[in-house]
Amino acid sequence: MSNKTKPLIVILVAVVVAAGLAVYWSRQSSASGAGANASIEANAGGGHIKGKESAPVTLVEFGDYQCPACGSYYPIVEELLRRYPDKVKLEFHHYPLVQMHPYALPAAKDAEAAADQGKFWEMHDLIYKNQPLWSRSPNPEVQFLAYAADLGLDANKFMQAMKSPDIEKRILEDIQRGSTAKVAFTPTFIVNGRLLDPSPTGVDEFAVAVGAVPPASK
Repeated sequence: MSNKTKPLIVILVAVVVAAGLAVYWSRQSSASGAGANASIEANAGGGHIKGKESAPVTLVEFGDYQCPACGSYYPIVEELLRRYPDKVKLEFHHYPLVQMHPYALPAAKDAEAAADQGKFWEMHDLIYKNQPLWSRSPNPEVQFLAYAADLGLDANKFMQAMKSPDIEKRILEDIQRGSTAKVAFTPTFIVNGRLLDPSPTGVDEFAVAVGAVPPASK
């Protein structure tokens, strides 16, 4: 491949990614109205995995970093993983609802930029733990850069990654997985192709829902 063709390919990739995101954004209004009765057709696959590979249960989450409900569920999911490390692992996918949450896409890019330096879950945790701070900021990227510094990331590589079409492509692929699974709200949780709707309200309910513990006898 010649040096002259490389910039052209990068531009074409960026155009394709931007077009895909534009289609997704244009459909969000109708998708968000699909309601809680939307069916889930398949497991997602391809997301970021947290937990032991040998854990028999995979809890798939489609999340939006600026979504208050996602922020509320974050500590519940973390506690579930802490209690049942041999039984449950988490598979996380981005599903930024940008019409409602304008900073959700930059936050997803932030997490993926950290992933390029092996710190996805560390950034994921910081984003959710600090959601009330950066989500109300006029310029959340200042906070994201501070989190990158806290994690010891290379600042130049991080900023370049934030603007990379490769990262937008990853996020778009997650969005497409969510669309295939008929995700209509965040957070959406799926276990073995089964939508948890309504989502469990606490760790104990989650443990029963994912089969980590048997339901209490009546």
